[in-house]
Amino acid sequence: MALPTFVIGGARKSGTTALWAFMAEHPQVWMSRLKEPHFLTRDANHPAPGVTIIGARKARTHERGLEWYETLFEEGVDCAARGEASTSYLVAPDTPELIEQLLPGLKVVFVLRNPVDRAYSDYWHQVKRGHQVPPFSAVMDDDPALRHLLYTGRYAQHVERFRAVLGDERLHLVLFDDLRADPAEAYRGVCRFIGVDDGFQPDFTVEHNPHEEPMNEMLQRVIAGTTYRRWRFIPRFVRRPARRLREFLRTRNLRRATYPPMDPDLAGRLREYFEDDIAYVERLTRPLPGWRGERDRAA
Repeated sequence: MALPTFVIGGARKSGTTALWAFMAEHPQVWMSRLKEPHFLTRDANHPAPGVTIIGARKARTHERGLEWYETLFEEGVDCAARGEASTSYLVAPDTPELIEQLLPGLKVVFVLRNPVDRAYSDYWHQVKRGHQVPPFSAVMDDDPALRHLLYTGRYAQHVERFRAVLGDERLHLVLFDDLRADPAEAYRGVCRFIGVDDGFQPDFTVEHNPHEEPMNEMLQRVIAGTTYRRWRFIPRFVRRPARRLREFLRTRNLRRATYPPMDPDLAGRLREYFEDDIAYVERLTRPLPGWRGERDRAA
């Protein structure tokens, strides 16, 4: 069976798209062309009671069965390694169980970013896509609409769940900081972990998933409202061109931008909130002064 030998997880806005693209260039690696299949969780939309993802809801692909999942990798049956990238796996409580049940031996790569910066970047990513969300200042008020931003950054809880089931030998952590500062070395580490030649280097100059903002917010909200749930009412022969038109309008309505700096007081409160999680990642990797606000954070 042509099933994956590894998966890339991590939180949204942590560099998973970049790593997925870099790995896809490797001649010994087959990456599913469908990014974010979310197969190894029964529900990618509700990772915990009272916690719902921000943005468009994900399809319940696990219900399609293992045969459907295999079709994502069948073209790479002769490759030394096959993989896919789904950000939902980090926070999904049932992913370790499903891995052991369906794909024993599967390796997991997690990309972790400063949880404060990650939450803020994820927030503006949703704004970019036209989703209506409360002001970011409400993130510490337990606003249900923003609860997922904090829940995602509880790295100690999420990573430890995988360590308990898979063991450290099947888990590899990549820091967003390293992926940006020295992508070649971070890439070599992943190659060694999945068992392919670590001498190959992809094009690291291409920027993946940059921050953009909508030029017409109303149009972006309309586009964001056309979720996958509504596609089922459209005849099959119309769906593909409709999706292409939707993506064309979405991308043409975006322009490169920078989001405003975070309020320093709020950033300090968030660092206190994530203190245990930052310390946990430091124990598994190395000291992370940037995560503690001891130097300017990466934009």
